[in-house]
Amino acid sequence: MGSVNSSEGPWLQRFANGRPVRKPKGQQPWKAAPDQSRNMIASVQCILDRENFVRELGRYLRHSDFLNLRKKELLYKKYIEDVSEPFMQKMKDRMDSQSQEEMQKRRREQLSQYLNYCTKKGYVFLDDYDPSEYDPFFQKTCTDWKDGSRQSA
Repeated sequence: MGSVNSSEGPWLQRFANGRPVRKPKGQQPWKAAPDQSRNMIASVQCILDRENFVRELGRYLRHSDFLNLRKKELLYKKYIEDVSEPFMQKMKDRMDSQSQEEMQKRRREQLSQYLNYCTKKGYVFLDDYDPSEYDPFFQKTCTDWKDGSRQSA
């Protein structure tokens, strides 16, 4: 037997969290008959398995959502690097290569072509036009606007 201050001894086992623990006398109420015990253990195990399954399923779904979000982020980053930035740079270079006077001249020419076509025909519909007379999609189909040619791409 040790001293009172030592951590050894049966007196320490009688206390839990600083409070005395009483041992029940006689039959312990938590102990059931063996066949009931097996049924309870099986029931509890089934419940624990379901809880564990639900927990693991939630973890899997969170991980799957994270992976899908990461996949989208990487795809967007690749799109920005491979498509958007080069396209924006080409547009900026194209816009910087043209002077303001050239753009205004081209707009005036297109507007005068449109007005001449309207006075000649009397009406203009996009589904009924003759590209040899006037092409409303000239700006979309023309590859080089500087030379003023009407060749399509």
